[in-house]
Amino acid sequence: MMHLVLVIAVVIILAASCLMTFALCRAATRRDMLEARWREESAGSVGEESHESA
Repeated sequence: MMHLVLVIAVVIILAASCLMTFALCRAATRRDMLEARWREESAGSVGEESHESA
């Protein structure tokens, strides 16, 4: 019985760690996408401003 409890605990811990890894990777990917979009918009707005002042 004790052996079964340990196996279940290990499985739950492994599943939780996999879910946390997936969540962190997804958040990092989303952050990278947002940063890339922000950089593109910043570069576009700077380019437009310099073009307007010329």
